[in-house]
Amino acid sequence: MAPPLLQRSTFVVEQKRKFFELRNQYRIFDEDGHQIGAIEQVKQSPLAIFARFGTDLDVALPTWLEISDSDGHAVLSMHKPWFRMTFDVSRADGTQLGSIAKQIRLGKARFRITDPSGSEMGEVRAENWRAKDFTVVDHSGNAIARATKQWRGLATEMFTDADTYVVSLEPHASEPLRSMALAASLAIDVILKEKDS
Repeated sequence: MAPPLLQRSTFVVEQKRKFFELRNQYRIFDEDGHQIGAIEQVKQSPLAIFARFGTDLDVALPTWLEISDSDGHAVLSMHKPWFRMTFDVSRADGTQLGSIAKQIRLGKARFRITDPSGSEMGEVRAENWRAKDFTVVDHSGNAIARATKQWRGLATEMFTDADTYVVSLEPHASEPLRSMALAASLAIDVILKEKDS
């Protein structure tokens, strides 16, 4: 059974505003604006910090993200290997849930969701060419979640990479796709949006 944080139907994932962003940090809110969790980039090397400060090369470096509840207990972890546009997702106890990988294709952005054996579980599909809104579908093409990028104001949009996504899950969405839908909003942000400004 999924931890209480992952049983919710709506997550507001807000990246912390920073003029110089040396590591990814996010807060998770419910639909009423109460903070229910946090996301931190962990295991960051000095090379990664340097690359983030002076170049755009950090998107090629490995990334580890840890998702925790409001009590600080880890519930999910995500790892992006060197030079790949893929995140491996697992529970805090190490149980592998699957992977989210950006597809190389013309047209609207898409991410493939696979289980630990590599079998397709679903897909994340951009709804528009600017890749602002995404639908998460299961292997049969049924929508199970939606991730929508929110406007954060002119100064934030112009001078930072801080984005906010609202992730809304359908009532019929089940594990592990529920957890993968939340992880997908982070994969979208790190892989597609970090150097978008």
